[in-house]
Amino acid sequence: MSDTAIAAAPPGAPPPMHPMDPRRGESLSPMFGAFLCWLLGLEPMTAPAITGISVAGDSVLAATTEDPFFNAHLGSVRDFERNLRGWGEACGADTAVIDGLIRKMRSMAR
Repeated sequence: MSDTAIAAAPPGAPPPMHPMDPRRGESLSPMFGAFLCWLLGLEPMTAPAITGISVAGDSVLAATTEDPFFNAHLGSVRDFERNLRGWGEACGADTAVIDGLIRKMRSMAR
């Protein structure tokens, strides 16, 4: 949408973007935003961008555009599951969609 359309939106209106876009989250950490972009198949909005993830034990590891070797520790699987559920709730996403993203994340276990 053009800036004019955004400026004309009524106060409190949701942003004029896809409801599953991670940019709707107001307090997402950059790495969680990058993680969401990767999960959702969206263009990355941070640098470095995540190019792949791996789950090892209870840790989520990422390969990035700066380091392709899964050296970026993003946090625990439980934290990311909790964050995904919170983000989905904030965006009004279906439970099935969130469960699908969590399954995608967990399927990366090596």
